Amino acid sequence: MFSPNFIAEPGIQKETSDESWSFIQNKVEPIQEAEPKPAVEKKINTRAKFAIYAWAACVLLVITWAGLFMNPKPKVSPDMVLNQVIDLIIESGFMKELQLSEAHFNPDFVKVTIKAGELSALQNFTLGYRKEDKIPYEIFRKNEINYVSLNFPWQGNKKGGSLETLKSLATKTVFSNKISINTSGNNFELHGRSSDIISYLLQMADNGLIQKFTLSVYHLESGQFYLKIKANQV
Repeated sequence: MFSPNFIAEPGIQKETSDESWSFIQNKVEPIQEAEPKPAVEKKINTRAKFAIYAWAACVLLVITWAGLFMNPKPKVSPDMVLNQVIDLIIESGFMKELQLSEAHFNPDFVKVTIKAGELSALQNFTLGYRKEDKIPYEIFRKNEINYVSLNFPWQGNKKGGSLETLKSLATKTVFSNKISINTSGNNFELHGRSSDIISYLLQMADNGLIQKFTLSVYHLESGQFYLKIKANQV
């Protein structure tokens, strides 16, 4: 056996030569190409957009919760509340299904209580509040009579109301011959027909006085109405 050697000097070699060619190819590791730049930028943009959306969602969630805690009560205008009470006073004069029992204008809410012989009449009445105004209400039964109590948001008890103002306003109001007016301490009391109570309440509203007093309206068993107003100390 002999080994051909094409790179050494021709002729018989004295010793084994280290000069030879090798036809064995070394295994070359494949070079991994870098990811194209547009693809990298696309990934970065996607992550950035996701971070922005997540941040915006958190902000909206915080704003929503803050709104719920800062404004838990629906806003209702004083005119709307007064009109509700006046409408019930008017309807109590000829309706038997629903009648105003009493209404209390407190510093921060107005509580209106309505009575009815049939429970279904009260349930139908509250449907409008449940769907639109979301006014809190409670239905209960007392002495075989059904009642519903509604709480309207209110901002009353503003300073400036006085007993003399109420007396002066009474002289400018047209009443029926069934009217009775009494004053005691800081209280102003008016007994009369539904039209008398309505006329005086409208006079108070026209003069911007409704929210300056704490007042109550009662529907008596006799059919008459009783208005009690407490004057605030300036």
